[in-house]
Amino acid sequence: MNEKPNTPYENVSVVVPFMPAFAEKLGARLSPPATALVVTHRGARSRFWRGVGAIWHRLVALSIVGVAAVTLVPHPAFASETPVPGPKDARVRDVTYDPDQVVTIVGSFRHAIEIQFGPGETITQAALGDTISWQIAPVGNIVFLKPRERAGGTNLIVVTNVGGAPRTYHFNLTLGTAQTMYGVRFRYPREERAMAALQAQQAQAQAAKAVETNITSAALDHAVIEGTRNTKYTVQGDSSLQPTEISDNGGFTVLRYPGHADIPSIFAVDVDGTETIVPYDVREDFVVIHAVYRQIRLRRGTTVLCIYNEAPLRNERGDRTGTVSNVVERKVKGQ
Repeated sequence: MNEKPNTPYENVSVVVPFMPAFAEKLGARLSPPATALVVTHRGARSRFWRGVGAIWHRLVALSIVGVAAVTLVPHPAFASETPVPGPKDARVRDVTYDPDQVVTIVGSFRHAIEIQFGPGETITQAALGDTISWQIAPVGNIVFLKPRERAGGTNLIVVTNVGGAPRTYHFNLTLGTAQTMYGVRFRYPREERAMAALQAQQAQAQAAKAVETNITSAALDHAVIEGTRNTKYTVQGDSSLQPTEISDNGGFTVLRYPGHADIPSIFAVDVDGTETIVPYDVREDFVVIHAVYRQIRLRRGTTVLCIYNEAPLRNERGDRTGTVSNVVERKVKGQ
């Protein structure tokens, strides 16, 4: 305030004591910025101003309590999650599924929005708050949304079925241009981790099965050459069909045709002369017949070659294993 000429009483500035923050705030409301709240010496001694001072202190105290109470009163918090822009186009977004989280979808007029849920999910219910301003079309595990002109904000609740269990989604639908979305895809980290673990287990099981199969095949292959070999064979007929080597180990008969020569048809000859085609497989230069016979007959067109086993028949197959190998056992399922 502007100073006045001295009077019999000096102007003594007595500032009403209260918290500095409230003093500054309330003083600015009660006085112009260039003034201060003061009381003269005479006024400070009067009964009236002492009463006003007491009332003032009460008001200040109540103001402090009121401000503190307003500050401490809990306010409801509303927070929704906005899908994260994709790595290629910000209009296609991803969001992690959380049943307790509201997801905000921002659309624009004349633009449709695709919301894609997890694979294998089927939409069973879709409740739209404003069915006039927003159009909705659920198909499989996808919801198509389209805002109408001047569409206001609303909410959407979607219930799906996944593996026989319900799954609920909550959405907040708004209009905007800065964050317009064309597509929103949900991610499920927990399910993805479980699926990855299951796939890893299946891969390990398949690898173990492949190793077991390879070991079994190797053992059976080795059974073709293991054991004492019988080479006491004689031949009669067209020599063009004759293999360079003939032998057996009591379980398999092996014929050798070097250079991948044409293999004739192979028949086993019974005691009455009946011919029966025999099973075999080819391994490099060798034809492996899965049995041992007294007589084998080879044919190609009109040419014939007979092969005779001159050694006593023997069976060195592992009777205790049920296979041609003594290290691979055949078991009947369920026994």
